[in-house]
Amino acid sequence: MSNYAVGDIQGCFEEFKEGLKLINFDKSKDFLWIAGDLINRGPDSLKVLNYIISIKDSVHIVLGNHDLHYLNCFYNNIEPNDHDTFESLIHAKKAEEMANYLLSQHFVFSKKIQTKKKVKNVGMVHAGIPRDMSLKKAETISKLNSLKLKNDPKKSLKAIFKNNDKIFNQNSFCGSINFFTRVRVVNKKGLPDFSYKGGIKNITSGLTPWFSKKNKVMNSLDYLVFGHWAALEGKTNIPNIKALDTGCCWGKELTFLRLEDKKEFIIKSKQK
Repeated sequence: MSNYAVGDIQGCFEEFKEGLKLINFDKSKDFLWIAGDLINRGPDSLKVLNYIISIKDSVHIVLGNHDLHYLNCFYNNIEPNDHDTFESLIHAKKAEEMANYLLSQHFVFSKKIQTKKKVKNVGMVHAGIPRDMSLKKAETISKLNSLKLKNDPKKSLKAIFKNNDKIFNQNSFCGSINFFTRVRVVNKKGLPDFSYKGGIKNITSGLTPWFSKKNKVMNSLDYLVFGHWAALEGKTNIPNIKALDTGCCWGKELTFLRLEDKKEFIIKSKQK
């Protein structure tokens, strides 16, 4: 049995299937960890989500900002923008079932896995976790957020997308979800600046990557994987924190990572 983590698939079904073949994924014994943004930007969001649901007993998922954007459009009857590619999901025969499936997913997830040397606790989030938030607190907030989202998706999604970034509370429903799914950089107080999308070298003075400080969550984790930040090109320069979004939908790569030994499997993008 092996555990494989994959970065932002974003509707790139052909690369996703090629990756599963490359790692020889066996749904009867292996587990696939998906670090959010399953859909949007790529050409085949419907195929991606349909396939993932077909192997759902072998999948661990955290939601990303693109997944939430799709849910907001679906539940609140919002027209997708010109760059969105998930209209096939909105009009699919099983649209309600697929939306409900996403509503049931985590924002922060962790699990103990057996390696050759020892048992390791591995965590996953789409974007990041506040530096002073413990794993226990992050997972508790994640579960409460998921419950609230599922109980009233219309109202909850409207609240999330108000994006009142000037008043930020990492412990609130909207504040924590935005941090978990959108953060890249933080200021000296650990507060996020959601506007930055570049790489590490060009970060504005006074801001740092969310993972550059000693994060409390790592007191309980041996390893943490995340997606979202394609400009990192898979590199954080921190041995036990791994960036998985390698820009497949932008014509670069889709990265699978075997968590037991950190071996990477790279699929070249077919997108232009």
